[in-house]
Amino acid sequence: MDELSLRALLERATSPEPPLGQIVSNSLRAGRKLRRRRRATSAALSAAAVVVAGTVPALTSGPGHKVIKPAPAVVPAPPAGAATAYVATSANAVVPISLATNTAGTPIRVPGVTDDPFVPQAAASPSGRTVYEIGTAGGSPTTVTPVDTATNKAGPAITIGNAEPQGFAVAPNGRTAYLSAPEGLFRISTATNTASRAPDCRFGCGAMAFTPNGNALYVISGGARGARTVILIRTASNTVRTSIKIPANSPGIPFNIGITPNGKTAYVVDGKFEAKPGENSVVPIDLATNTPLRPIKIWASGVAAGLVIAPDGRTAYVLSSRAVTPIDTATNQAKPTIELPGSAGYAYFMALTPDGKTLYVLTPRGVIPIRTASGTVLPTIKVPKLCSSTPIAITPGGRTIYVGACITRTRMHHGHKLSKFVGGVVPISTATNTAGGFINVGGAPVAITFAG
Repeated sequence: MDELSLRALLERATSPEPPLGQIVSNSLRAGRKLRRRRRATSAALSAAAVVVAGTVPALTSGPGHKVIKPAPAVVPAPPAGAATAYVATSANAVVPISLATNTAGTPIRVPGVTDDPFVPQAAASPSGRTVYEIGTAGGSPTTVTPVDTATNKAGPAITIGNAEPQGFAVAPNGRTAYLSAPEGLFRISTATNTASRAPDCRFGCGAMAFTPNGNALYVISGGARGARTVILIRTASNTVRTSIKIPANSPGIPFNIGITPNGKTAYVVDGKFEAKPGENSVVPIDLATNTPLRPIKIWASGVAAGLVIAPDGRTAYVLSSRAVTPIDTATNQAKPTIELPGSAGYAYFMALTPDGKTLYVLTPRGVIPIRTASGTVLPTIKVPKLCSSTPIAITPGGRTIYVGACITRTRMHHGHKLSKFVGGVVPISTATNTAGGFINVGGAPVAITFAG
């Protein structure tokens, strides 16, 4: 794992309280090994990459420069009639879980799963008929594997090339998907399951977001040393229409992007590592004119990277290391900062219920519910044996949250204690904010999506 990626992970995964232990160190070690394998495979090529769509931008300033991957945040709404959770695991499998019974089905084998917590792993088509799993096979070229949710069978993998994923998004009409990487953008036809080069981002592609009508795709390009721009791609013609520069008075790294449900405004999270209050900002972009507006200061310390926009479009929520900042999208003003409990550790990810009433923030010590109307922080929901940088996702109906969990089971064999690592998910009821039983999925969970 490169230095800046590791630094981002450490900032979110560690805190002054006691260390998280073996699971964290194992995750970091696995990430380093994976990066080394990929670099060796693609040594003769320019750097390659892809990351989670809902969005994590991994940003670069060109071949050979370092990649920065903050936590994913803007997650497309799952299909309304979804009946199954699909959990991508480090065991090179996607495991279906029935939302009605919370039971795991037969694992669906895929070519590989990228065991990097800041890389996109899976996304569902708007119809819910297909789940796309993103991964690699032993450091080989990146693949996108379609899984038919009617049969739970994996189709032939779509080979992208020697690229580390930075973002993956499926168009609202389901006809195309895009995968971003430091070397550029790749377009996938979902009808033929073939990939082709999309317009080049020049300085590397990171986080991206479709407009609600799917006519345009906005992609972050460039990092700390790059052009720091947002590129507008017309999806019908697959051509770049314009390039929007991030204002110079917002001197961070553009980590994330989200678009309001009415399609009028995009918000770009421009963060800095170890930032002091006021050093992070969010840049609104007027999509009618494609003009950046005055940056909105974030008065919370630590890197700001996470972003989720409420279903009614009235509020955007920005996740910093230890706080959440609501932004009024009508006035583009930051509301009072919602501080997380000091004992919780640095926040990983967040998810918003479909009704927009409760925000759930994942931390090393559990899941923290926040009532969005009042900004009230409720008691932390304890999840036994929480994984490092584990996924969190809310079902389409909003009744259940699924959180990744990693436990160690021991048994005695001829007088010796044997330990076995087991990965799974834990369901949390949003009605009672209580955790249910552990669901074994066989490997460390790296992504959760809903379909079927």
